[in-house]
Amino acid sequence: MRKALWVLAGLLAFSGCKKDGATGSDAPGVVDGGGVAGLEAEEASGAGPYVVTPEKLTAYVDYQRRMLEVYGSQVKGLQGLGALVDAGTPEAMAEVRAGLKVVEAKAKAESEARAQAGLSVSDVNGLAEVVTAVVSQRQLGRTLQYEEELRKLEELQEKLPPEQRQELAAQVASMRQQVESFQKLTDVRREYGDANVDVVLTREDELMKNYQEMLRVFTGTRR
Repeated sequence: MRKALWVLAGLLAFSGCKKDGATGSDAPGVVDGGGVAGLEAEEASGAGPYVVTPEKLTAYVDYQRRMLEVYGSQVKGLQGLGALVDAGTPEAMAEVRAGLKVVEAKAKAESEARAQAGLSVSDVNGLAEVVTAVVSQRQLGRTLQYEEELRKLEELQEKLPPEQRQELAAQVASMRQQVESFQKLTDVRREYGDANVDVVLTREDELMKNYQEMLRVFTGTRR
């Protein structure tokens, strides 16, 4: 049960903003303020690939910073709920209900953060998709350390006799292709376009920092 609660918390935190029926709200009781006209505009804007602009990206960086604090509070608010559910007493269940109010508070805070950043729901979803694709690919490349592995493999190849070098050539070429893919973000560019990726890379350091901070929030290592 504890595991299920934490999975729920993670999904709630990382899920994109979605409309709740025809009301245009992110959650029951939370008004987005767009109304029917706003909803029609959202649907129209989703007709093609989202276009990342420097202005929208700057607003999204600010939005991320605001939401880091919200997610941090949410995780703290949900800690210990598993033990309370296991206890099953009326008092414990009352505390569980009180703790779950942080989910409702998160939806409201998310709406307020969007408004303060001047972003719509489709902006946040579109930006999040492109930014996450770029940053996660960068992070994966650093984690796997393909560049270091390629360097070692090339050094080994140079020390081998000519016939053995040839045998290793295919492996070196494959590794070099993987490194190039991570460096140039080949797959991400193919999916989201060069222009979008290039704009995101102008704020790579800040976005990477926010990404790593978010990971610390959900692993409980953020101070």
